[in-house]
Amino acid sequence: MEGVQEPEILVGDREQLFHLLAEAAEIEHTLMCSYLYAAFSLKTRPEDGLSPEELEAVGRWRETIVSVAIDEMAHLLLVANLSIAVGGRPHFTRPNFPIAPGYFPSGVVVRLTPFDRDTLDHFIFLERPKGVEHEDGDGFAHEEDYVREEAHHGLMPSVQDYRTVSHLYEALRENLIGCTRRYGPEALFIGPVVGQIGPDVVSLDGVAVIEDLNSAVRAIDLIVEQGEGSPEDREDSHYRRFVAIRSEYDALSRANPGFAPAWPVATNPVMRRPPEPEDKVFVDEPAAARVLDFANAVYAMLLRLLVQAFGRAGADAAKAKAQHLGAAIGLMHILEKAAAALASLPASPDHPGTNAGLSFTMLRGVEPFFGGAAERALIAERLKELRGGALALAGLHPDLAGLDEPLADLVALYDESAST
Repeated sequence: MEGVQEPEILVGDREQLFHLLAEAAEIEHTLMCSYLYAAFSLKTRPEDGLSPEELEAVGRWRETIVSVAIDEMAHLLLVANLSIAVGGRPHFTRPNFPIAPGYFPSGVVVRLTPFDRDTLDHFIFLERPKGVEHEDGDGFAHEEDYVREEAHHGLMPSVQDYRTVSHLYEALRENLIGCTRRYGPEALFIGPVVGQIGPDVVSLDGVAVIEDLNSAVRAIDLIVEQGEGSPEDREDSHYRRFVAIRSEYDALSRANPGFAPAWPVATNPVMRRPPEPEDKVFVDEPAAARVLDFANAVYAMLLRLLVQAFGRAGADAAKAKAQHLGAAIGLMHILEKAAAALASLPASPDHPGTNAGLSFTMLRGVEPFFGGAAERALIAERLKELRGGALALAGLHPDLAGLDEPLADLVALYDESAST
């Protein structure tokens, strides 16, 4: 496959920019979920059957994969800032897993799979530098001949095919440059900087506000260099970190052919019975179904808080942003514990030997609430409901004990009258 060319980049208008930004946001969002799913499937305790050496390695792998997922979160925030900078709104919606073929290019297969050698190969394939070829992992087949194309390029945005994620960002860069020439910088970058998320609010590596073409290009460069196919192939890139995990995994597997670092979690778990059950696991074991419902509700609220943090203005904008993002991070820790519990619970009587996993089921929409009293009331109301859900699950699994306490703290952030 060496020497295969990337598709030609099509430069269009502002609608083309919005389209590319939405696609980039969905790529970052889905990759983040895929990485977290693999990380949450890893075993964490000595009683899970790992030797001390194996447990130490697996713990490092989990930290590394979560760190990569956090980078994807930072990239998602940068793409949101780019959207605001050119007059749009952040895009946090996406299709549910597994994503249908053709939604992304044929080479970008996004599924929820447990940590194993094939999943590692897939992550390496997705994060490969431009010009570097790898075979994808088994089970991630894609239609090599499928090309997203249109018969006529006119007023509607082009789907803009790409073979590597870095080429998607190259298309975004070229369209930013083209639109700056087309409209002029003052007419292109018309969105409010105050509505973006910057380092004064969140301490994620590289997150910065976008004011002009130079800061927009810097944001794209950072995303690419951190791992979406960096031409420089940095030692700390996502690609290199996944390659290092694979090398250590292979060494431990040679030393112990029975090495099993992850629980046998489902591939593509779903919380609702699917009309097409192929390649999906409907989680209907009662205990797992209850935990999955809670975990997905936490994830949905996390997204709502991210949405509420953007587009704010006024004297209290920085404080409100910090509050929403801090609450979202608090929910991420709760989500991690719920996902760990799911990984050790049977998924369904129809799938013996298969454990459950977090499906990251999306709400129909995550549009922002109106601000002010309504916003605080709605957030507090939902957090109270989540706390009630945590209390109901407390005795079901050790990882679920005490989750009501951080939720009570979050309720207090939004509802000063809350006494419990």
